[in-house]
Amino acid sequence: MTSVLAPGLLLSAPPLTDPNFERSVVLLSAHGPDGAFGWVLNGQQSMSFSELLVRARVMESKPALPGVVRVGGPVSTDQVWLVYPSGVLSPDLEGQMDVAPGIRASASRKVLEAIAYSQVPRGLITLMGYAGWAPWQLENEIKVGAWLPTDVSAEIVFDTPPEQLWARAYERVGTSPMAFNTRTVGSA
Repeated sequence: MTSVLAPGLLLSAPPLTDPNFERSVVLLSAHGPDGAFGWVLNGQQSMSFSELLVRARVMESKPALPGVVRVGGPVSTDQVWLVYPSGVLSPDLEGQMDVAPGIRASASRKVLEAIAYSQVPRGLITLMGYAGWAPWQLENEIKVGAWLPTDVSAEIVFDTPPEQLWARAYERVGTSPMAFNTRTVGSA
């Protein structure tokens, strides 16, 4: 089934009362009759990439590798997801999926090991957990103004620092988060 929402980005509208999604940008990977699935790209930092490799027993000692691990959503927070530019890993490596043009993802240990023992790809986003919605839940949240759906590009995902992603994604759409604020200054 084709979806107009996935692949795409979901920009949280202020004020979102769920602390899991405050000022978040979600890369929506799947959307259909069974619900929706994606990752918060700018979630809080939970550990370094090197620390993850030791905790996951991929390496015995802490290597000096770049990168951090962020919270990717409130579901299955013990599951590691890797989001990275297409073409940085061999297409023959099992466990990879295309998310959008120029964007791939994986939860495969083999992919994590391949990255750990080669050069860490530029733009690698390492996430713990994911965001998921039951059937019609996301559509209802969009209707009440909790999310602004928009298109996705590899450039916005990989070339924008996480702390700037929310504001830049709104600029890219041509609006501001304040457009979603229903309070009017000076009204009684």
